[in-house]
Amino acid sequence: MRAIITGMNGTLAPFVYDFLNNNKVEVVVWDRNKIDISNEESVYSFVRETKPDLFFHIATGPVTWVEYIAKVTKELNVKLLFTSSVSVFSEKGTGPYDITSIPDSLEEYGLYKIECENAVRAYNPEAIILRLGWQIGDRIGSNNMFDFLAKQQSQKGFIEASSRWFPSCSFLKDTAETIVSTALVQPSGTYLANSNKKYSFYDIVNHLKQMYHTDWIIRESTSFVRDDRMSDERVLIKELF
Repeated sequence: MRAIITGMNGTLAPFVYDFLNNNKVEVVVWDRNKIDISNEESVYSFVRETKPDLFFHIATGPVTWVEYIAKVTKELNVKLLFTSSVSVFSEKGTGPYDITSIPDSLEEYGLYKIECENAVRAYNPEAIILRLGWQIGDRIGSNNMFDFLAKQQSQKGFIEASSRWFPSCSFLKDTAETIVSTALVQPSGTYLANSNKKYSFYDIVNHLKQMYHTDWIIRESTSFVRDDRMSDERVLIKELF
C-alpha cells in the first residue's frame, strides 16, 4: 500500500508518517519545492505518477490546492482524507458538537477550513473530512498545547487555565492512529475526532504537569466559559487520560 502525505513541516503529519511507516505503508512526501501547488497539471502529474492508494492532506495552503487534490483523487479513485478542525464552529458559540452541528465560524482560520471542506465535498464526494481538536505534544517548538503552556509559563511566570472551558483535544500519536484507521475503515463523510470526554482545561493542564514533571504554576480561572468538545461514536480514538 502506498500513501501521499502533505504537511511534513507541520506538527501532526510527521506522526501520521511514522504510524504509516510502522505499519508497512510506503509513504511519499509532498515536497512543495518540487511540486507546484498552484499548478493544476503539476498536482495531477504527481498523483498520477505516484499511484497512491491513500492521500492524507494535512497541510494548510490555498483552497485551490485542495480543489486540485480533490479532483485528481476522485478521478484516479484514490481514498482522500482531509484534516479539518473544531475551529469551523464559532468561537462565540458553545458545544458539545456532533455531526449534526452546523459550522458557523466567523474567524479567519475557521472560515478557511469551512471553505476547504466545501471544496473537498464539491470535487470529491467520496472523500473523508476529519475534524480535529487542539493537539497535545510533549515538547516545545511546534504548534501544540504543550508548547503553548510552556510559553505561557515562561512569559508570565504562571499558566491561567479555566475550569469552565472544555476543549476538544487529543495527543498527537493518538490522533495519527485515528487518522489512518479512519481512512482505512470508514466510508466517505465528515467525522469528528476528540479524546476529551470530561476534562476542563484546568484539569488537563494539571494532568500534563504531573505527566511531564514540569514546574508550571497553574492558576484556576472561571471567566472563560465554553464547551468545545466534539462527539462522534463512529470514530475510535483513545480517551485523554
